[in-house]
Formats: sequence, structure tokens, C-alpha cells
Amino acid sequence: MPPYQQYRPMQPPRKTGIGAGGITAIVAAVIVIPALLFIAVTAGLMTVAKNHISQGANEPTNSYGNASPSDPNQADPEPTATVYRMDERPGYESMVTYVTDKLDHYKDEILNNNNNTMFMSEYRIPDTQDGTDYMTGYMAALLGTVNEAKAAADETSEDPDALDAKIDSYRTTVDTLEARFKKGQALGVSMTVTGNDGKKYTVDGSRSITLRPTWDELEQRVAKASNSLGSGNAASAQKLVELADMKLSWDIDEGFRQCPAFAGTDDGDNKALTKSETFGFYCPATPNVIYGNRSMPDWNMTYAPAAGVRHELSHHAIHMRCGTIEPEAIMQNGVNRTEGVTNSYAVKYMGANRALIQQSIDYAASTGHKQYRMDAFTDRAAERIHSGQCNAG
Repeated sequence: MPPYQQYRPMQPPRKTGIGAGGITAIVAAVIVIPALLFIAVTAGLMTVAKNHISQGANEPTNSYGNASPSDPNQADPEPTATVYRMDERPGYESMVTYVTDKLDHYKDEILNNNNNTMFMSEYRIPDTQDGTDYMTGYMAALLGTVNEAKAAADETSEDPDALDAKIDSYRTTVDTLEARFKKGQALGVSMTVTGNDGKKYTVDGSRSITLRPTWDELEQRVAKASNSLGSGNAASAQKLVELADMKLSWDIDEGFRQCPAFAGTDDGDNKALTKSETFGFYCPATPNVIYGNRSMPDWNMTYAPAAGVRHELSHHAIHMRCGTIEPEAIMQNGVNRTEGVTNSYAVKYMGANRALIQQSIDYAASTGHKQYRMDAFTDRAAERIHSGQCNAG
């Protein structure tokens, strides 16, 4: 009877995509060429007002100390122009908040989740150097816009409408950058950023990328695929993983280093697996990788492409839809049903063979691992997750 698949908890991710000196440096960067799409307003407006004050002070006075009456034939002086300041305009503060929040939103997704690879998967950015450069460029362009908006606070003009138009343009810029980023289009902004690591990052505003397929498209590819895609079951399983735009790694030890074995609470129903029992597993810290154990005979059986690897891909599917492999929807009366829900998801949406999945469940239960069982609850939870309802029902 083929053993079953392995689930591992989320651990700190390996450094993929942008390294330690990368996105963190971008976020804390100092703009070397801060001007993006705008030209600063410059004028010596206060000099005009000062000249008028000086002229008034130097006018002649009569014997009583009063200013001499003006010559009726002398033209009246030009009125002093009103000068407006950018940060005193009614929309400035809300604009700065808006563009800063836009930057912080993406920064938090990358840094707080501590997983650049998952960010790239969610936004369909290819896991390549070009993809990494494109993502870095987007963050730099957002940062540059925010810095430009803040630096414009003390700009002045006699035309308040011009200042208001410029304030609106900052909002338009970040919205346009975001829309282009989500489509993989050229950002249209070129600039240079120096990070706190001293490195310079050049944004090529003319560069575009081809986005990865949506997860719905990738999921349907796997669900419809034959179990015989290659020369043998192991090769077919690997091709299934590739259809999901992921990689199958045979370095099981590297997998354990990325997600060390979970001791957990062994209550008899959720007994932790040993390495020798592990067919494969999905590690959230390396979301584009499925790990396989070559020492397990299952890779030479139909179980590998028909059930086992589809279960592991279902962990990724749940991760993609909910941002975690353990959303609230998997909890039943305080009991974590992650593995059972993942099995239900594999059968319902990833084309897994129900009979082989059930055989694996039965074998697992006979050796003290009862967490893989499917039932009405796990089926409903899988349906909810597939529809994007990740919270508790």
C-alpha cells in the first residue's frame, strides 16, 4: 500500500528573488534622481513682494512725518501677487497619505510575509532574474514617486490650480504604475536608486515581462492532465508539477532544511511523520517547489502522478487562494483538518484518484496518522477554499 504525502509547517524562507540587500535596500533607499514625471515649479516670487515693501519704506515724508501725497499723475503700483504653497493646498496631505499607503501595501506584502517568492507567485511575476528586476523596479518607482511628492511640500506658485493639478498627478502616477505592474507592462519610468547597502538600482521603464498564467489556469491544466505524461510514473509526476509552473526537487534533505520536521502535539490522530515515511511534502517557505523522496517506492507506482503529487500541489493551491496552507476554513471544532481538507481539494479540483487517495488514508491511519481522512467537513471546506472563502464557515 503506498504511503502518503507529507505536510510541513511554514518556516522562514530561503533567500530567493531579491536578496538581503535587495528589496529592503530599495524600501529604505535614497533617491539619487528623484524626478519622475514632473518638473519642479521655480520662481522668485517673494522677491517681488520684498521690493514693494522696500519702496514703501523709502517714500518721502512731509513736515508732519506723514507720507507725501502721491503724484496724481503717477501710475498706481502693481498689486502684489498672492503666492500659494504646495503643502497648504487642501488635497496635499491626503495625497501624501494615499501614495505612501500604496507603497506600504506592497512593502508589507513582501517584507512582513518574509517571502519574496510567494509575492511573485501571487502577482504572476516569473521566478527569473528578469522577474526579480521587474519587481524591484516597481518598488523603486513607487518609492521615487512618494519621495518626489514629499519633497514638493515647499513648492510655491501664483497659480493654485497648477499646484492642485500636480498634487493629483502623484495619485495618477502610483495608480498607473500599479495598473501596469499587474499586467506586466513597461512601467514608463526610468530612474536610479541608491540603497542603504550602497548599491545602485536602475529602473528601466521600457522593460515589460510576460506574466505567468493565473492559478485557475494552472490548476485546470493539472486537473485535466493524464497520469501518463512521461516515461514512467516518476517522470509523469514531475511533468504534472511543471504544468503547475513549479519544480519537483529530489533533494529531500534540502526540503527538511527548509522546513524541519514538525514535532507538534502527538495526540494519536496527528502523529508526525518520519523521513522514512515521507513520500513528499510542500513547504510554504519554498512555494514553487514540491519535494519528493526517491527512497520511497511510490515514485515507481501509479500513485505518484495519480494521487501523491496532486495532493502536494493542492497544498500550494490552498496557499495561493488563502495566503496560507492553514486558513480558518480547515478548523473543525478546534481540530486542525489541514491534511484531510487538502485530500478533498486534490480529489475535487486537482484530478486526484479518489481510490488511491483513500488507500493512502487507510494505510496512514493504521500507523497512527489519522489526520489525512476525508469526510463531509473536509469536502465542504475544500469547496469554500476553492471559491475564495478562507475564513471559518
